[in-house]
Amino acid sequence: MKILITNDDGISAKGLITLAGLLNEIGEVTVVAPSGQRSAVSHGITVHEPLVVKEVEFPVNVKKAYSISGKPADCVRLAVEDLMSDKPDLLISGINAGPNFGQDVIYSGTVSGAIEGMFYNIPSLAFSLDGADDEICYHAAVDIVNHFIKTNKNPKVIWNVNFPSCTTDEFKGITYAPLSGHSQYPFRFHKYEVTDKEWYYFPVSEAVGVLEAGSDVDYVRKGYITVTPLTFNFEQGADREEGIFSIGTTEPTEK
Repeated sequence: MKILITNDDGISAKGLITLAGLLNEIGEVTVVAPSGQRSAVSHGITVHEPLVVKEVEFPVNVKKAYSISGKPADCVRLAVEDLMSDKPDLLISGINAGPNFGQDVIYSGTVSGAIEGMFYNIPSLAFSLDGADDEICYHAAVDIVNHFIKTNKNPKVIWNVNFPSCTTDEFKGITYAPLSGHSQYPFRFHKYEVTDKEWYYFPVSEAVGVLEAGSDVDYVRKGYITVTPLTFNFEQGADREEGIFSIGTTEPTEK
């Protein structure tokens, strides 16, 4: 099995190195990751400047490792289009330093890396860690990947997986969890004046983790690994009200 891993924390991130080491027992690992920190870049791609690629030495055994000057989605695109001789059988993005809960999956470069894999019909997962203790990642990550390979038959659905930062004694298990309806990292802006006609803002944020009962935040904070299936269809579930189509237009007809 050929496995592609990426992230948004950069080629030297601990979580990426941990993930590569764990996945060696499943298949042949290729690492294609940003050259530096790219958190919260969402699904951005690079279109107005060249993408610099460097093959790098990696701390654990992998087939190849490359750093890319762009974003996670760029990494996946270059990996599939050129850097890998064969399309990967599996893509995993992470392990992110920090959780990806609720509406923050929209901003997440980690989740977007997995979604880009989904666009290529590659079975894809996003892994994130809520804290610093990765003991549970070591114990459960491979089992989750193997279960995903066996059970997820829809390449248009990714799994967003959040790991708790706890000991094995505190670990409760693995569960499905819906996304919280809130941002984990709401931003406020501190204003600094340069002159009376020029000023700038510095974004500041603290993780708040709104504990909606039964949400991904709630379960992870209780010691569970949460799995939330995600797909990319902003229209799905929206009401198609008749009035929308009466503003001087007509329904399209087939010819």
